[in-house]
Amino acid sequence: MSMSGAGEWELEVLSVTDVTPHFRRIAFHAPGFYDGAVPVEFSAASWIRLWVPDEADPGREHQRAYTVVESDPEAERLTLEFVLHEPAGPASTWARRATVGSRIVATRFGLQEFSPPDPPAAGYLLVGDASGIPGINGILEALPKDVPVDVYLEHAHADDREIPIAAHPRRRLTWVPRTGEAAALADALAERDYDGWFAWVTCERGAVRAVRERLKQWGFPRGSVKSQAYWAVGKGARRGAEAPAGPPPAAAPMTIEPDAGADIAAPAGSMAVDKRASGWAATAGRRLLAPIRPLLLLAGVAQALVTLLQIAPYVVLAEVCRRVLAGETGDLGGLAWTAAALMAAGSLLSIALVAALHLLDAELGDRIRRRLVGHLGRLPLGWFDDRSSGIVRKVVQDDAAQLHYLVTHAVLDAVAAVVAPVAVLAYLFVVHPGLAGVLLVPLLLLYVLILRVLAVAGDGRPVFERFRERVGAEAVALTDGAAVVRIYDVGPDSRFRRLLADRMRFFDQWQGPLTEPKARQDLVTRPTTSMLLIAGVGGAFVIAGWMAPHELVVFLFVGVTFGSQLLAISYGIVALYESQKAAGRIGLLLEERELPVPDGADAAPTSSAPAPRGRVRFEGVTFGYRADRPIVRDLDLALEPGTLTAIVGSSGAGKSTLASLLARFYDVDAGRITIDGDDLRSLAPAELHRRVGFVLQGGAPVRASLRDNIALARPEATAAEIERAARSAQIHERIVRDPRGYDAVLGEETWLSGGELQRLAVARTLLADPPVLVLDEATAFADPESEHLVQQAITALAAERTVLAIAHRLPTIVHADRIVVLERGSIAEQGTHAELLGARGRYHAMWEAWSASHVPARLDARTPA
Repeated sequence: MSMSGAGEWELEVLSVTDVTPHFRRIAFHAPGFYDGAVPVEFSAASWIRLWVPDEADPGREHQRAYTVVESDPEAERLTLEFVLHEPAGPASTWARRATVGSRIVATRFGLQEFSPPDPPAAGYLLVGDASGIPGINGILEALPKDVPVDVYLEHAHADDREIPIAAHPRRRLTWVPRTGEAAALADALAERDYDGWFAWVTCERGAVRAVRERLKQWGFPRGSVKSQAYWAVGKGARRGAEAPAGPPPAAAPMTIEPDAGADIAAPAGSMAVDKRASGWAATAGRRLLAPIRPLLLLAGVAQALVTLLQIAPYVVLAEVCRRVLAGETGDLGGLAWTAAALMAAGSLLSIALVAALHLLDAELGDRIRRRLVGHLGRLPLGWFDDRSSGIVRKVVQDDAAQLHYLVTHAVLDAVAAVVAPVAVLAYLFVVHPGLAGVLLVPLLLLYVLILRVLAVAGDGRPVFERFRERVGAEAVALTDGAAVVRIYDVGPDSRFRRLLADRMRFFDQWQGPLTEPKARQDLVTRPTTSMLLIAGVGGAFVIAGWMAPHELVVFLFVGVTFGSQLLAISYGIVALYESQKAAGRIGLLLEERELPVPDGADAAPTSSAPAPRGRVRFEGVTFGYRADRPIVRDLDLALEPGTLTAIVGSSGAGKSTLASLLARFYDVDAGRITIDGDDLRSLAPAELHRRVGFVLQGGAPVRASLRDNIALARPEATAAEIERAARSAQIHERIVRDPRGYDAVLGEETWLSGGELQRLAVARTLLADPPVLVLDEATAFADPESEHLVQQAITALAAERTVLAIAHRLPTIVHADRIVVLERGSIAEQGTHAELLGARGRYHAMWEAWSASHVPARLDARTPA
């Protein structure tokens, strides 16, 4: 074990493979490397350190980090890749001469990994050179396949471009020749719209510095850039020991190599990266708290003064003791009253400051919750389809509550934790530098213990976070699928029980070894430790005549507060981190783009306005959930009043997306959708909902009476009108079977099945009586008998309304006035059922496939009824 607590293991070379003349892959046998309390799980860009001997300076070793390319814990085998630099430093020299059987020492200290940012980035900028390729390959394999990735790699030799680069469907690779200038790689970066992107930079330290400076100029926030620099000669080598021999290679043109089929990045300023308002995701929390930042800074200054004021009584009391020991008894009462006054003033001011910040927190929390509720009411309805109610609740409730610590305590704790020990230490150095210097010993011990904790902990936190996410997801799945789980996934070996057991086992393995170093860390920073140190060493100094007794009294009064303030720092780090993440999530939610509302949106339609007829036009409509990945492409479609138009197609063709656009769950990216000549975007929400009704798959009920659920769109509807709509939707008979009938509260006094909830939604839409109906598989959850009756009701309504029906079961739309077949967001063919079957095109193939897969199967006579 090293001094910091990191283990060291001897690796033995198993094989050496030259990928290129200057790039070598070496496989190692690593006995014992994977043993230990914390399981070693190498993931994207995880790396370890090697201790490489320096042949030019025997006895000296250089520390160098290498990305783990392959890992096999069962075989105790791992693989690293080495760049054979010219001129070669100690690491390159060792790798060039390594043969089967060669040995080298490795440590897991500082083991790290790449974790995609939360929230996900709109794109990734990866910058490096040949040494950074192993890490960049690991990142490329871990990134989502639907985000753009720009990769810039510097090559020192032509054969560097033969090093395998991991594929990614949206990767754009740019090779940059090494010229010897540190800024060459930074100068090669092409400026574009990087809003919301994440950057990973791994190359030689001079190049890293230049790239970071360039990204800073472009507005990249610090939290959106991860960099890892290296020294070509190995970390810890003598600087300047290996200057390049000869002139740098001549510059060559940059080469851009996009992957086959990859989307080439849009020019600067032209790419819409997502559907939220502009602004870096990493700084969303900072923008949220910007209005109160001056007040927090003022609170920090006030806390610094209060902290000094709270230390002052101990200084005065120390002076009282000094005078008593020196036999000076005059005016001791005045000093005692001064100390008492200072102590009271410090306490009162501290209480007032905390109370003021609590008032600020209450006002901020109220304002943020009001903004959140209002903002959620203006978001596109499709936004909620992409997020569970639990996620929304966490932001609105939990994250808003978690801002309490950030506003009321974080600034005060941080300022006090810094000002108090610095002020105390400075004062003690004035009193007696020798004994004050002794108090630095706990600081050094604390630093070593923190290194020990970090070394033992390894990469446990990311693993624990993944366990927490999996447990949360499994808990939701367990609730949603309770019936299936109780039948098929029970007993001690159930999936959820295994996950919980694995989580607890990992937590014990991860935190168990940390108990001792954390206890020592706590012991070092306790006031009693400082008192014992001061009393022991100070007493020896007094006996030796190196300090006066009254000086020791000063240390006993003031010095004992030193360690406790240091302990406050470590306790507040996790809470501060979580609070900042909560502020970031709230800020991002508040920056989600709202649907534009035209002026006069709240004005009710005049009685003289003509009744809408329901003529719908899709004109050149293009839309994608990401603006650079369209789902619907340049689509033209007309829906005439009194007709039923059915949309069919394979999964992902854009059927439900088309229905969502007509209901204005989202706004189109290009083109427009009109109703009776009016663009949807020009209609107030109330007017839009008066014209367009929709029944979608799996509609969620409202916790209210069945009557109120049906009358949501028309609260003034009479009982007769509500009953008529319920009868048409075939839900009336089910309602009257309940003892409370239409007054039964859904979710408390009565519950409906999936098919019944769907019929309730149909009744609600029928009562609203809109001229346009959007039905997204409205009968998906109905039983066969109810499906037939609901289909009859919808067919009767089609004579007076424009109906757009999204169908997945072809027999339900054979009587439609027109059937539109979508393929990849465009219309492949359209016509009646008979016309499309006669055309023997895509629809005919779909019908044949449906018919073949739904032939009734004959039950075996031996099968029990």
